[in-house]
Amino acid sequence: MRFRFTAFRIVLASAGAALWLTSVQPVAAQSNADPDILAAYVYRHAEYYLPYAIQSATAYKPVGVLNTMRDAGLGDEVEYAVQNAIPTSQEDLKGYARKVFKPWRYQFGSDSYLTCLDPADEACKAAYARRGWDFGSGPTYQVWARTRASARPSCSEVSIAFRGTVGLSGGDWYSNLSRFGSPYDDYYKQLQRNVDTIMKQIQNLDCYKRAARKPQIVSTGHSLGGGLAQFVALATKSSGPRIAKVFAFDPSPVTGAHLVNKALLAENVQGLVVDRVYETGEVLSYARAAIQEYPQARSRCNPQVRTVEVKAARGSIIGLHGIELLATNLADLTYNEGNSLGYRAPATLVAGCGVIYRPDADEQLIARGGNQRDAGLRRAYARRAGRLVAAHPAGTARRADVTQAGFRQPNGDRENRISVGTANSFALAAGGVPSMPLPRAE
Repeated sequence: MRFRFTAFRIVLASAGAALWLTSVQPVAAQSNADPDILAAYVYRHAEYYLPYAIQSATAYKPVGVLNTMRDAGLGDEVEYAVQNAIPTSQEDLKGYARKVFKPWRYQFGSDSYLTCLDPADEACKAAYARRGWDFGSGPTYQVWARTRASARPSCSEVSIAFRGTVGLSGGDWYSNLSRFGSPYDDYYKQLQRNVDTIMKQIQNLDCYKRAARKPQIVSTGHSLGGGLAQFVALATKSSGPRIAKVFAFDPSPVTGAHLVNKALLAENVQGLVVDRVYETGEVLSYARAAIQEYPQARSRCNPQVRTVEVKAARGSIIGLHGIELLATNLADLTYNEGNSLGYRAPATLVAGCGVIYRPDADEQLIARGGNQRDAGLRRAYARRAGRLVAAHPAGTARRADVTQAGFRQPNGDRENRISVGTANSFALAAGGVPSMPLPRAE
């Protein structure tokens, strides 16, 4: 118990050091040379990130519940995931999230200690024999597949979602401190000896084998889960498919890179894309600014690391760290007064980097109503693209975080931002001030 509180103090100390030793740095909008996304522009891509935020939130729920829903074959896991990611009071946002998350189906997962998932894996058994002490707990992960609307048996993408830290769980906190050396068989070490078996299990999925074009595999997670999501991308053996992209939400600064053979590490980062999405002012943004295990946020190729800032809430550094808050705000930023802002993936080919990830836009378009509807959304979006994102007084009494795109005055001048009693997501994205100063998260 004493060590657990020590671990928490170390994280807070890192956050404090970042506050004192770093200054606020401007974050450039995405350009041909810089993949990072400024908070004021994140609404353009909110729908793209939302499914992975929902998966990361659902990773905190029991795997057994999802297994039961999967076996029933009714698709109830979609509703379950949305219900757990978006607050009960935000029914309109749940409706938005359902539409976005509709193509996804849960496949399998684990929330127990990992010995060797494949009893015949000699390398795993050898690593297990050398293991340290353990707490009897292991990394919680859930595997989801994006199904094709026109052919449900096949899938176009498979995602591995990892759970973050829960309370004062010893296994969670010792894994958070993995970078500093640990005699324990922490989650990074358990995954290291099992990640290739997990990848083989994905390849054996019926929807994976039925796909005409082999589905790409991505990983996602929140907090500690974001660190584990990065680790599996770095540690997967070269003999099989690789993880093409990582979606890390409010991620831990620990990625487990110190455990990976340098040659394997160098191979796995070729063409890898890592998106680190965080809420302005959340606690680990200070820890990441103070200390960041490889890969660094300034990495532009091999791997390409993108920092995505979401400035859509105010609160304490701990309160801003919640994945439900981030998922809810992404859902809020996906629609403008009931009208979809459309699906737009961030630019992938940045600064001439070669990447193996491909945005899965075609399935999104099919699920949302086809190419004709999307063409209309793109035209509407093009009209909005240059406008100031601002607060709007309408509806604030109905819901504190209602969103409304900004607009220009008839004379062409930008409208002054409207100050309302309760700031909403778009108002904060347009220039709201967080509760604490924030250095650029790395």
